[in-house]
Amino acid sequence: MPYRLFLVLIGVCAAAVAVAADEQHLLRLSFRPASSNQASKSAEPLVLSACRGVGKFESECISTLQSASKSQKTDANGLAFFALKYVEDHAANLTMDIAKAGTIPNLDPMFQAALSECMDQYTPLGDLIEDAINAVLANAYGDAKTFIDATISNIDVCDTKLRSSSNSHGKTAPDVQLAANMNGYNCFLKSLLSAANNVINSPSKSH
Repeated sequence: MPYRLFLVLIGVCAAAVAVAADEQHLLRLSFRPASSNQASKSAEPLVLSACRGVGKFESECISTLQSASKSQKTDANGLAFFALKYVEDHAANLTMDIAKAGTIPNLDPMFQAALSECMDQYTPLGDLIEDAINAVLANAYGDAKTFIDATISNIDVCDTKLRSSSNSHGKTAPDVQLAANMNGYNCFLKSLLSAANNVINSPSKSH
């Protein structure tokens, strides 16, 4: 085999590997909603109350909060802490995936800009959630709600940019899929933040 052809083939293989790696980033961002409400049948009353009315991911909210420890599922502060830590951990992972997705070649410029905006909005979430957690532990529920609402607002900005990018004429199938995955994940995380708000805003809590 001629040496030049050999180098070309190596380049093709390397490109294929890079594309496969990009696909992994897309897959990691994918989110599959639950198909039933089975979790609600055995869920703790506090979990059901927290997740009631949080939106289309109510079932996922219930199954997620139901995975908390027994002591957390029966204590408002404990359940709010669990929900907030869950969002904090997953937001950190999503931030890394957004950064990786932004390096995928040939992304639509509008979608690239949306990813950049999402990075800007997700980067401070860790500090906001930590402030919310500290406020909950100090029984400062009004402050906690302020920080939680700010977190939701940041995620909303990301969602708005993603939806705007979907109107771009240059979008591709991977762009559309990644945007849909991120919108779903954003909605799921917001449902857990809303659940935390529901817990700390229950009538038994003083502000």
